[in-house]
Amino acid sequence: MSLPNMQHRSRQSLEMLEGQSCAVGKVTLAETLPFPIRRIEKKMGSITACSSLIVVMLFIALTGLTFTIYSLYHLQHQVTQMNQINDNPQSTPQKLIGTADKRETKNDIKMAAHLTGKETADGSDRLMWESLLGNAFVEGVTYKDGALVINKTGQYFIYSKIHFRGRECQTVPLHQTILKRDNTYLMDMSLMRVREVNYCSGTGAWMKSTFQAGIFHLNEGVELFVSVSNPTMVSPDELMTFFGLYKV
Repeated sequence: MSLPNMQHRSRQSLEMLEGQSCAVGKVTLAETLPFPIRRIEKKMGSITACSSLIVVMLFIALTGLTFTIYSLYHLQHQVTQMNQINDNPQSTPQKLIGTADKRETKNDIKMAAHLTGKETADGSDRLMWESLLGNAFVEGVTYKDGALVINKTGQYFIYSKIHFRGRECQTVPLHQTILKRDNTYLMDMSLMRVREVNYCSGTGAWMKSTFQAGIFHLNEGVELFVSVSNPTMVSPDELMTFFGLYKV
């Protein structure tokens, strides 16, 4: 084999070896490149997801803050309107004002009286009463000389309780009558009457109570009083002897 041929073959061998080396280098580089790229892509994906989550959370927070501010503004506006209504008396419905005024007027004017026992002078069967002290009071009507005078026409509930007592046993009639005196007829008329008899035996103190009540229509100016059979036997105790009325 000639020298030129041998050189030629040597060149071919070298070229083939270099080609193989280049090929091996290319494959190795190509095979090693995807690993860091994949890591970078994963990191980028994580960063993108976190950014999206942060954006969503910021949007929710801003939405809640906006709603809270709006609610506070609306509440403040309502409070302001209510204060303006309370400060302005003309804003209250006139119908309610009139109703309240009528109720107050009705409650202020009471037609009632409660009289309690009092010592009565001998010789008179009309009882006298205490109208100021203790449980006694007179309102909307007038008390005069043992009688209640009606100042307004209407229906009235009338009641009286008389407590009789004595130191010695006596069989005596015990009567109490509620009468009215009308200026129209100029005479006394009985409204209610109770008749009892005190039956007792032996000696010693005794007591007996009588009670009556009813509803009557009374005109203005009518006088009401209580008459008994034995005034000296009537107890003046305010808890046991009393006379009164009230308008229904």
